[in-house]
Amino acid sequence: MASTSKRCSKKQRGLWLIGGTLDCITGQKLPSNGQVLARFLHLHTRDHHTIPASASSTAVEVLQFWDRARIPVRLKCNIVSAIRDLHAQWVGLKKNASRQTDTQRSKEDAFRATLPDMFDIAHADALTLIKIAEDREFLIAQREKGRRGSMGPVDTKLAKKEKSRQEKLLQAENIKKLKQEQSRGNPNKEQSSESSTSSEESSDNDSGNAAYKPPKNVKRKRPSNIIGPELASALDRTKISDRNATYVLAAAAESLGHSLEDITLNKESIRTARRRHRETVANEIRVSFAPQVPLTVHWDGKMLPSLMSKESVERLAVIVSGEGVMKLLGVPKIPDGTGESQAKAVFDSLENWNLTNRVQFMSFDTTASNTGNKAGACVLLENKLGKMLISLACRHHILELIVAKVFDTLMSPSSGPDIQLFKRFADHWKNIDRDKYESGVQDNFVARELDPVKHDLVQFINSQLSQFHPRDDYRELLQLALLFLGESLPIAEVHIHTPGAFHRARWMAKIIYSLKIFLFRSQFHLSVRELSGLRDFSVFVLKIYLESWYTAACAATAPQNDLNLLRKLQKYKTTNETIATAAIQSFSRHLWYLSETLIGLAFFDSTVPVVMKRAMVSSLDKDGELDVPLRRFVIEPRNIERETDQLCSKELSDFVSSNTRKLFVAAGITDDFLKTDPNTWDRNDNYIKAQKIIHNLKVVNDAAERGVALIQSFNAVLTNQEEQKQFLLQIVEKHRQDFPNSKKSTVVGKK
Repeated sequence: MASTSKRCSKKQRGLWLIGGTLDCITGQKLPSNGQVLARFLHLHTRDHHTIPASASSTAVEVLQFWDRARIPVRLKCNIVSAIRDLHAQWVGLKKNASRQTDTQRSKEDAFRATLPDMFDIAHADALTLIKIAEDREFLIAQREKGRRGSMGPVDTKLAKKEKSRQEKLLQAENIKKLKQEQSRGNPNKEQSSESSTSSEESSDNDSGNAAYKPPKNVKRKRPSNIIGPELASALDRTKISDRNATYVLAAAAESLGHSLEDITLNKESIRTARRRHRETVANEIRVSFAPQVPLTVHWDGKMLPSLMSKESVERLAVIVSGEGVMKLLGVPKIPDGTGESQAKAVFDSLENWNLTNRVQFMSFDTTASNTGNKAGACVLLENKLGKMLISLACRHHILELIVAKVFDTLMSPSSGPDIQLFKRFADHWKNIDRDKYESGVQDNFVARELDPVKHDLVQFINSQLSQFHPRDDYRELLQLALLFLGESLPIAEVHIHTPGAFHRARWMAKIIYSLKIFLFRSQFHLSVRELSGLRDFSVFVLKIYLESWYTAACAATAPQNDLNLLRKLQKYKTTNETIATAAIQSFSRHLWYLSETLIGLAFFDSTVPVVMKRAMVSSLDKDGELDVPLRRFVIEPRNIERETDQLCSKELSDFVSSNTRKLFVAAGITDDFLKTDPNTWDRNDNYIKAQKIIHNLKVVNDAAERGVALIQSFNAVLTNQEEQKQFLLQIVEKHRQDFPNSKKSTVVGKK
């Protein structure tokens, strides 16, 4: 043992059970449980490696011994799991080491008795797969108590075989030289072809002048393996299975004029090569990822089918973003959707990628499992990291909650997962004449409410249509809004899509379905209550909601936009008090961007007047309410009407305090520009650089949703092994970044 072996205190009694740690595993036997655990603990406790990294490194060392013994073993991922299980058993004993009970002592004695036993990682069919009897007997002997035998005889046998092989090679080389010398020494014969050489050899043999004989078995050229990292990555991205890859590669090789005899081409070789390349490339990606900017960690969960059974498991997509950075860390399984499980998965991912010191922000959906004061993932993650993070609650999720609250208030909530009105409309769609729609402004109430703001709305919608949108339904909503306002679209774009999913959880469906139904209200039977509810909901969406949704992703404008939205809702009470009250009740619980810290985003909002920015700078000298500022501006539910009135009368500068500077520190912003007049900030280098940092902050959690979409797409294909699945996600993400499309110019440009 490399470390001192002394009797430890009760708190460290677990280490006493194994006697110390190991710098390396040595010996002529296969590693024992004690050696494996001691080596693992050295890497983890002395070298300060993470548990997964320590287990992986220990597995590599153990495999070297088994390779020498020529014994088939299990997959590396299974070996790593076995090491972690052994460590978990040790941890359990260590936690209870202070208990001086007979049960605890018997458990310790039983565990200690297993330490000299072989750490068995042999393949389940190892005794059948082993061809050499000595190797089979060696494995059986190692599994016995006392583990008789050693690898010394095995190594000696291998050395003899190697020596014999070298002697045969030397003999063949000498014969070849002798033949060449004989050829050069006979001027009457030309060695211009194989046939003349063959006849000369025959003559020499007949006369007894030469001892050379051509080898009976000439080894064929070993087929080359064509599966490289680029090809393996392309096969993974396109979801081509190992079996189908055999067909594709064989046809491609023949069409390019290659002989299939010269190529290693079978399902198993392709599978092995792809697995190896996945692990290699994924590890290279992880090692090379070392961003030097403050990062935001995003996460989002999803229930998906298990890889090995028909049951469903919870998975959590973990992503980091920053200035010029967007990286998926993994989509691990978690036991449940509680805050503790989510926080642990996020922390483990950050630790495995060595990013715990870089993360300064966190972006999340505003669910109770994330935002709970005691058991929420946000609080627990900060406890694990040992520092406070700035909360960038997903503004899209907040707005989804608002529109869902308004819809349920108008249309009444349903006990089932589907919205029955939408289901009826989808069933009736086959009877709808899509060319005979009626704009919303043909309705007197709609026209009266929207005509004053119609011009500004149309301008805003057209400007949004000229921009890129990551999802088709974002664009479809804008097009439907124009038709609803009675505006014309280019003929190529006038296509009202067939209704899609109408599950209650799909918030966008509520808006799209409502607009479509109202456009075809004369072709679809609606009750008076349904028609009235759809009318009120559509007006609310276009007049109040639409602009807020499409500008939600900009971090700098978030405080101003939220304050303006609250004012609009308060004013909307004169139009529809029921809708306004429901929306305010929902929004009042999510005023994250009016907090003392995040109000600092407004310093970089170009729409905020210079006069207001001067007042905000002055307010930076004002003491904050608490040393640790609240994550969000809080409105008491019982006083919501009075406090909302007071809040709407405030200006941005009223929310600023000394706590606002925490945002600048977390984002790595040099705030020297605050000493100059805001009128000159647009020419200040420090301000321009800071503005760029703020605009790169992600205040929506779309990044995590893309991670969820990736695992949904690849969850049931190519591999059912967890480690390989995580490698696969890294490969696909990188390939998509390298080749965003399949154009030849993209492929050639990358090469």
